[in-house]
Amino acid sequence: MTTAERRINRRIPAKYEISYIHDGDYLISFSKDISIDGMFVHTDKVLPVGHSTELTFSIGELEQIKVKAQVVWVNDSRNTADYGMGIKFVEPPSALKETILKILNRVAVIEDMKISGNS
Repeated sequence: MTTAERRINRRIPAKYEISYIHDGDYLISFSKDISIDGMFVHTDKVLPVGHSTELTFSIGELEQIKVKAQVVWVNDSRNTADYGMGIKFVEPPSALKETILKILNRVAVIEDMKISGNS
């Protein structure tokens, strides 16, 4: 089963600057995509699977929101453009979930318009 097949919630491409601390180092990376329950963080400084951290990023009208997160999978192969880590949000604030849902719904409407030829 591929990662995409295991996903329950819709994921959309999204680039946000993400910061987190690991082993005392302040790291800055960028997301590749986002869903209501997590995101993929494109980084060559991956954390181990199962590791808990706190991500800080801005999305929509939310500035520097903090969310607890856990690494659920890692691709540390530099032979692919998709190196980084899959992150699951742990008890995300309701404001974050609402903002992500608004973005997902906005993208869905735009995609529907493109499919129906009303773009």
